[in-house]
Amino acid sequence: MNKREKLQFLFVFFADLISLACSFLFAWMLFGVWMRRAADLFDRQEVYQFAVLLLVAFLVTFLFFDQKKNIADRHIQDEFLISIKFNVVLLAVHALLLVVTKIPMMASRYMLIGTPLINLFMLPVGHELLKKYLYHSKNNAKFATLTAILTTHDRAAAIIQDMNQNWSRKLHGLALLDAAPDEIGTQIQGVEIKADYGNFMEWLRREAVDEVYIDLPMDSGRSLMPYLKELESMGVTINLALPILERYGAQKTDDWKPLISDSLSHCAGSPVITMNGTHMSITDEILKRCLDIAGALVGCVLALIAMALIAIPLKLESPGPLLFKQKRVGLNGRIFNIYKIRSMYVDAEARKAELMKHNEMNGLMFKMENDPRITRVGRFIRKTSLDELPQFFNVLMGDMSLVGTRPPTLDEYEHYKSHHKRRLSMKPGITGLWQVSGRSEIEDFEEVVRLDVQYIDEWSLWLDIKLLLRTVAVVFSRRGAE
Repeated sequence: MNKREKLQFLFVFFADLISLACSFLFAWMLFGVWMRRAADLFDRQEVYQFAVLLLVAFLVTFLFFDQKKNIADRHIQDEFLISIKFNVVLLAVHALLLVVTKIPMMASRYMLIGTPLINLFMLPVGHELLKKYLYHSKNNAKFATLTAILTTHDRAAAIIQDMNQNWSRKLHGLALLDAAPDEIGTQIQGVEIKADYGNFMEWLRREAVDEVYIDLPMDSGRSLMPYLKELESMGVTINLALPILERYGAQKTDDWKPLISDSLSHCAGSPVITMNGTHMSITDEILKRCLDIAGALVGCVLALIAMALIAIPLKLESPGPLLFKQKRVGLNGRIFNIYKIRSMYVDAEARKAELMKHNEMNGLMFKMENDPRITRVGRFIRKTSLDELPQFFNVLMGDMSLVGTRPPTLDEYEHYKSHHKRRLSMKPGITGLWQVSGRSEIEDFEEVVRLDVQYIDEWSLWLDIKLLLRTVAVVFSRRGAE
C-alpha cells in the first residue's frame, strides 16, 4: 500500500465502523424501544453478545473488500452498489456466527436483518461525509502527502488538474525543465513554478517533499538516471510516468489493462510506476503510532513532574523561560517546534557562532566539551537526560516518534546533501540507534547518518522496543550523554 491507500484504509475503516454502530443503535431504538419487539426476546447480556459478534462480522467483511481504489473517484451510485454487497456479506457472516455460537438472540430476526438494512443507507452517507472531510483537509501539511512535480510546459496543466482531485496530496510546487528564468515564481493553475532545469535538484533537496511526480517526454534528450539515483538516496517516493505506454493509458479502456501490471496507476492519461523509499505496512504504522501514544502519555506525566522540580533552581541560576523551543526539521523536511527543558543561558544561540571554531564534530552538527553556554543545572539535567522529557509532547502531537532519527536544526538542514535527507524519511525520535551507540563518542556526522539510515532500513517494532530498553539502560548508567 502507498501512503494514500494506508490513510484511506484507516479513514474508511473508522467511517464504516461508526456507520455500523449508528445503524445498530437505530435498529435497537426502532425494534427494541418503539416497536417493543426485540426487548421482549433477549436480555442485556444477549445484546452485548450480539454486538460483539456483529463487530467480528464487520472486521471479516471489511477485510474482504478491496480498499485500494481512491474513494474520491467513486460516485454515489458506486457507493450504493458497494453498500449492497457489503451489507449482504455482513448479514451472511453475522448470521453464521450467531448460528455457530447458538446465541438466543437468533430468535429475533428484527435486529439481525434491521441492522444491515439501515446500514445499507448509512454507509453511502458516511462515505460522502468522509469525502467532504478529506477534501477540506487535504491542504493540511501534516495530514497530506507533500508532492512536487517535475515535468514540462505541455504536460503541467493536465497533471495538476488530475492531482488536485486526489484528496491525499498537497502540491508543493512545480519544476519545469523547459521554463525560462523569468517564469520562476509564476503559477500554473495555482501551483507555483519553483525551479527549472538548472536548479530543480537543489530545490527538491531543500523542499519539504514526501514524493516527486516525474512526467517527461521520451524525446527530452536528458537522461533521468542520475537524478533518479539522487532522489532515491533522499528517501522520497518517486512516481515515474512511462511515456512509452501512453497510447494505452490515454485510451483508458479494458484492452490495455493486461499490458500493465496492477502495481501501476495512471495520471493525466499516462501509466505511472511508484518507487517507495521507505516501506512500512499499514499494520506497522498503526502499531508504531500506538506505541508512541502509550509511551508519550507516560512520558508527559514524567515531564510535568520534572519541570515542577527543576523550575526553581533553574530560574534562580539563569532567569528566563523554563522551556527551550527551537525549530527543527522533521519528516521529509517538515518544520516543527521541538521542546526541551532549558539547559543553557538565554543567549546561547547568539553565542554559537563564536564557538564554532571549537566544534568537535566533523560535519554539520555542533558539539563542544565544557560548552560555556550550559548552566550548572543544565549540566545535571543533560547528564540525566531530563531535558529531553518535554519531547514527549512532540510525540503526542505527532511531530516525533519515541524512536527515530535525530531532528536537525534549520542551519544544519540548509547544508544537507541529497543522501543526508534520507535520514528524514521517517519521523524523528526522542531516541534512536545513534543515541544508544554512544553519541558523545561519535564525532563524524556521516557516521550519524549511517546509523540513522541503518535504523530506517532495518526497522521493525521489535527493534523499536529493543532501542527503548537500551535507552533506559543508557540513561540510568549516564553513558553517552553530555
